[in-house]
Amino acid sequence: MLTPVWLSAQVPPHLPNSGLIQLQVAQPAVDVSSPVTATAAFDPPIVLPGGKSFYRVNVNATESAVEWPEALPAPAGLEFGAKARGMITQSQINSYRPLATFLYEVTGAAAGRYTITNFAVKVAGEPVEIPGATLEVLPAGSSLPADYAPPRRLLLEVTATNLFLGQPFRVRVLLPSGPGGQIAALREIQLNGEGMMIDKNAMRQAIEPVNVQGALRPAYVCELLVTPIAAGPVQLSAQGFSAGSEFTAPISIRGQVSLPGGPPKYQLLISDPVAIQVRPLPVDGELPGFTGAIGKFFSDPPHLSADRLQVGQPVQLKLTFHGEGDLTRFVPPTAPRSRDWQIIADPPPATTFTFIPLTDEVQATPAIPFSCFDPQTGKFEDLSVPAIPVTVTGTGLPVELPTWDDQGKAGAPVKLSRLATAPGRLASSMKPLQQQVWFVGLQALPVAGLVALLFWDRRRQYLAAHPEIVRRMRARRALRRLRRRLEATADAGNAAEYVHLAARAMSLAVAPHYPADPLALVGGDVLAQLEPAARNGQAGETVRAVFAAADAQYAGTPQPGPELAAIRTGVEAVLQKLEEKL
Repeated sequence: MLTPVWLSAQVPPHLPNSGLIQLQVAQPAVDVSSPVTATAAFDPPIVLPGGKSFYRVNVNATESAVEWPEALPAPAGLEFGAKARGMITQSQINSYRPLATFLYEVTGAAAGRYTITNFAVKVAGEPVEIPGATLEVLPAGSSLPADYAPPRRLLLEVTATNLFLGQPFRVRVLLPSGPGGQIAALREIQLNGEGMMIDKNAMRQAIEPVNVQGALRPAYVCELLVTPIAAGPVQLSAQGFSAGSEFTAPISIRGQVSLPGGPPKYQLLISDPVAIQVRPLPVDGELPGFTGAIGKFFSDPPHLSADRLQVGQPVQLKLTFHGEGDLTRFVPPTAPRSRDWQIIADPPPATTFTFIPLTDEVQATPAIPFSCFDPQTGKFEDLSVPAIPVTVTGTGLPVELPTWDDQGKAGAPVKLSRLATAPGRLASSMKPLQQQVWFVGLQALPVAGLVALLFWDRRRQYLAAHPEIVRRMRARRALRRLRRRLEATADAGNAAEYVHLAARAMSLAVAPHYPADPLALVGGDVLAQLEPAARNGQAGETVRAVFAAADAQYAGTPQPGPELAAIRTGVEAVLQKLEEKL
């Protein structure tokens, strides 16, 4: 009965103001339903011959929704240089509104008025008109108006321009103060260049005085860590939106600065490109244990938590590295493999290892190969960890095991024998069977058998569909056997048997062409398979003589047969021709 009263009297726990709670708070919606508008202008609209201006087009839509043309309807005499595009989210009263900007750097070569007429682009499938904009190039020697302000652009500074592949370097993007010394923040900072990886987690923002054309001026500075991931020449440039006083991250300020008030005016700004040459790491001279560390690194002597230990007792090895390179992406050496030690490496960025001895025969920890690449010398430096002497004992391990009889009573202890000094006859090594070289070939035998069975079945089906091939093969084998008997009979001088076998061999050679049983064929069937020239020549005479002598055995009176030496050469020639046709 008191449970409901007790529950209602409890104080709800205090929930921390974590990031998850912030995500559950309702955020302003993104306005994508308002009509899309566009503006276009030159900044500045008046320049001298050869002066640079920026043609800037702003569209209140996402960049991906704008189908921007490859070429603009620009008049002759305007030279287009670098171009950029970007998008930022504008903060309004109760919503956000995307803003896409397309920027071109143009130069007027000669005096005159240059107008880029209005044109239409598609935004989310609907046409939107881009208004026209005019750039006036004053004649040479003219003076600029008193209110002329040079176009604002970013400055790009790099710590090195000749780099190796994978060598991190620092990049500083600067936005000097504008008119009146006012500082503006930069948002959506982007580095343009192929094969560059930017680590925005190491970004640092500050407002500090910098040297701009020989004079100290306050500037917004954004420092980034960049790593080249592709070799070759790279044109690196920066872009970003000036965003008034919208600083989105902690920032340090040095000196007196003036921050603009009111809503920010978003403008896409770019910098001049900086040429960077990226070289691949040399192949020759690479040392073992290289994990990608590039810079000038040093290592302190390794520290082992204990030098006297027992089998199975863990000991910790601590390594310390320091130097001039970037340690945020430092990859420690990998743990070596040893049959006498169990080695456990702590996850990076820790540089500690846990060693567990597995035998009391070890006298030192295994060496750990490790190396780094020094970009100043262009060579690999050896930072391998040497072996550290230790003393491992087997104290505490049982060397005598008790025995039990069938009734479960303890008997006399059995002392374990010492380890064998040589392998047995059947076990030549401790390497498992599945890691032996012959085991791989053994696994391939069933596959080879299945492949052979597949080819055999395909051959069987093919021969079943073409029985004439089988008849020809059988006839060739039988003909070769008969020809060996013919040679033996001729050597024995048996003319009657030779003639009988010769007629049988000729009938056998032409039987697949009909097809028919060889015993049912006569001399005329054999002559029909000879060429006309051979049929009327010596080959035809030989066939007639052989079959006439073979049929004479059925005559009532004995008939003289042909001479063996006279027909032997002709018979061989006829059989050779008939065998070639099989």
